[in-house]
Amino acid sequence: MKKQLITALLLSNCMLFSNCKKGMDNAPTGNSSPHLLTANGTTNLATALLWDGNATKSSSSVWSNINIEGTGTVTAVTDPLGGKDWKFYKPAGSHRTEGHGAQGFTAVEGDDIYIGWRSKLIMPQSASTFAVFQWKAYGNTQTQNHPIMLRTTNGSLVFRDYSPGDVPHTDWSVPLVTGVWNRYVVRIKVSKDITKGFIEFWYNGVQQTFNNGGTRVICRTLDGDNCDPKWGIYGDDGDACTNYVAELRIATTYAAAAPQQ
Repeated sequence: MKKQLITALLLSNCMLFSNCKKGMDNAPTGNSSPHLLTANGTTNLATALLWDGNATKSSSSVWSNINIEGTGTVTAVTDPLGGKDWKFYKPAGSHRTEGHGAQGFTAVEGDDIYIGWRSKLIMPQSASTFAVFQWKAYGNTQTQNHPIMLRTTNGSLVFRDYSPGDVPHTDWSVPLVTGVWNRYVVRIKVSKDITKGFIEFWYNGVQQTFNNGGTRVICRTLDGDNCDPKWGIYGDDGDACTNYVAELRIATTYAAAAPQQ
């Protein structure tokens, strides 16, 4: 009888240990909780997002206007990485193929915004465009026309700001690399006050140092009645050029604006 009682107790303890081990195997380790982190991250990113220019959306819901001078086209095409891209094609002999964003969003004095996207340029290495991205002024009493421009010239990709009088200042440049995807984020403190506005810039996930030796340029970033972002190809009339653009976003944080691929 005593032997049977001991055997029963041993079996009971084994079952209890087995159940406890299963519970331990299913329990989270440390302080990690992937589902909770993903849920929180998604909520935070959604809250920070001000505008989404995803190419899966209709053109009219993304662009305020399509600007074509010549016979260019703007289409949504399948992205090899998944989803869709905006394809801005400017044939030789045409002057401009651009999308004027951002439908439903207008930056105002004092805003602090991040504009993110990724882009693949198909063009000759020598192509000299006026812009592949610009922060363009609209309305009356313009003194800058385009406070910020990203352009190609003499084999380089060049980031510029423009002071009143449409005076260019080259802030940054790298050798132009075509046929590959590059990622961009521009931070803009929106202001007509030349002492309060500023810009910062990330290229392929790395914050860039400008020609002034710092990561920030103090400048006037608002002109006319308002400024809007534009993507595409502007200039270099003699060459056929294409700008593939994806993951266009405007947000209040870098994380929400930065391209994910």
